[in-house]
Amino acid sequence: MPYGVDNSKMFEAYRAKHQKPKQIVTESLDPVGQEDDDINNDGKVDATDAYLKKKREAIAKSIEDTKKKQSEDAESQAKGKHSDALYIWDYLLHKKNYSPQDAMEIVNMAKAAFEHML
Repeated sequence: MPYGVDNSKMFEAYRAKHQKPKQIVTESLDPVGQEDDDINNDGKVDATDAYLKKKREAIAKSIEDTKKKQSEDAESQAKGKHSDALYIWDYLLHKKNYSPQDAMEIVNMAKAAFEHML
């Protein structure tokens, strides 16, 4: 640039020609129970809405699968604890020839000790 040229005027002219004016978008959420297909509320239904819908469905499925797996794990742990108790009961009755009352007392003491540790 030659000395003495006002660069600010050139910059303003360039910006006025090439810069798009900012549009004010007033987006609002849909009322509960009255949701529509325009998920991102930009005024039109397009590929981004389809993408967001698939993403939300995938997240919901993942959450559901996680909850199902956690409940199955809890159930299998409960079954495992039950089978352990049956194993101890069988061992006490048949291997060591304890009376049912003595075996039950030992099982209850072991149960109390395990619960105290947890």
